[in-house]
Amino acid sequence: MARSTGKRRRSRSRTAEVVVGVSCLGLGVTAVVVPLLAARGEQAPVRTASIEEPTAAALAPAAQAPPPAEKTEKKAKRKESKYSDKEALAYFDERWDDATHRHITDIRTTGTYLRIYTDLPETSDNSPASLRLCERGMRYLAELGVKKRVVFVQARTGGNGNPVLANVLGPKDDDCRVTYPKPKS
Repeated sequence: MARSTGKRRRSRSRTAEVVVGVSCLGLGVTAVVVPLLAARGEQAPVRTASIEEPTAAALAPAAQAPPPAEKTEKKAKRKESKYSDKEALAYFDERWDDATHRHITDIRTTGTYLRIYTDLPETSDNSPASLRLCERGMRYLAELGVKKRVVFVQARTGGNGNPVLANVLGPKDDDCRVTYPKPKS
């Protein structure tokens, strides 16, 4: 075997490596211990656990019902934009005020297409709330006199955009359930 003619790395002694390691360890311990000792000298208040019977006064606030403002269900935050269909939003607002209606964040129309944006997760496809919103959208378009009605109920914005939860794709589609294409063999 031929030897390399290049510069060979000088080997460190084992003692030098140990000295460097011990120095780093000493600095780390000092960085942790010194603040702890300084805090100990300040006599911070000591917390002790006590096992006492709770008094009636201590239990009273927990037993009270929350104020009416906290009882009301949270409505979905509306994200209306210049593309929002104000008439459709007003139609839905004046006819329904239930848990399903509270999921609506925006409604947009483009031609005969009605898109109902919700705060529902993308796993809510064909859920009762999404199907009910789709049926309500069909009713809205029917009252407007639209013949070729197309409705999309869409999930909140996520990694996949706004996935469709329920839809009607025109006169030949009579069900709001999302249908999935069969995989090609």
